[in-house]
Amino acid sequence: MGEPANIPEEKLYEMQARLCKFMSHPLRLQLVKLLENGEKSVSELVELTGQPQPVVSRHLGYLQQLGIIASERRGNRVYYSLRYPELLQACKLLRSVLIKILEEGRSLALVLE
Repeated sequence: MGEPANIPEEKLYEMQARLCKFMSHPLRLQLVKLLENGEKSVSELVELTGQPQPVVSRHLGYLQQLGIIASERRGNRVYYSLRYPELLQACKLLRSVLIKILEEGRSLALVLE
């Protein structure tokens, strides 16, 4: 898959950084992972994460704003699903790099924050 011809490379980097921002919070990473095997309701995600409903909803809203997840209302429940499963591959790749860094005993800055 190529790059859109009408978007300058600098703008693509900026947009890519904005998209990657979803990975900057552990709960958002967890929510994306939980949606790997199909849609889940907010109440299911609250139970699986152990986080309060307003916190989960806020992060789901952010992911939806980025276009990463989709929502569908059925009755009094809202179900969320992952729009781009390829994002899971990106998360897995970064996680494998992190594990290699830690196994090599490098960059303690990652764990000392």
